[in-house]
Amino acid sequence: MNMKMKKIKNPSFELFDIAMALAEAYSHEFGHESYHLSLKSEGVADLMRMWHSETDQNERNEIIADIQDLIDDENNEEKNRHDYINFSDLDRISKNIREVKDRLLEETNLQGGIKRLSELSGIPQPSLSRFFNGNAMPQRMTLLKIKKALNLAKIELNR
Repeated sequence: MNMKMKKIKNPSFELFDIAMALAEAYSHEFGHESYHLSLKSEGVADLMRMWHSETDQNERNEIIADIQDLIDDENNEEKNRHDYINFSDLDRISKNIREVKDRLLEETNLQGGIKRLSELSGIPQPSLSRFFNGNAMPQRMTLLKIKKALNLAKIELNR
């Protein structure tokens, strides 16, 4: 009996390979966080596979932003108690979202631009573009990473 052996690739190896490509394209931290979350979340694993097979750059950017949102959600659950953004600050930010984002973008540009912020924060450029261009309430973890990367004592609400 001559049976051909079918080579089965371990899903975690496949995801690791994709995570390495993500790390190369965006940041080591992003690739690392994506991989570890993909092992716990089938949704993240599916998004990673979609990103890997997608050829349209705009679609790839949207997928990256979605993965980053899921990473932020996961990290919010494990937030550091010593470095945080107060909920009272979030309430004030929510009332002035566009103004706060514009001020953060201004500070970002003074400190080297979105590409530099991406390098410092570990947040992929497509996610930062979505953050700055959207009018939605930002994720707490995203604000924290930007605050740290820009070395801000707090997110300024007034000039």
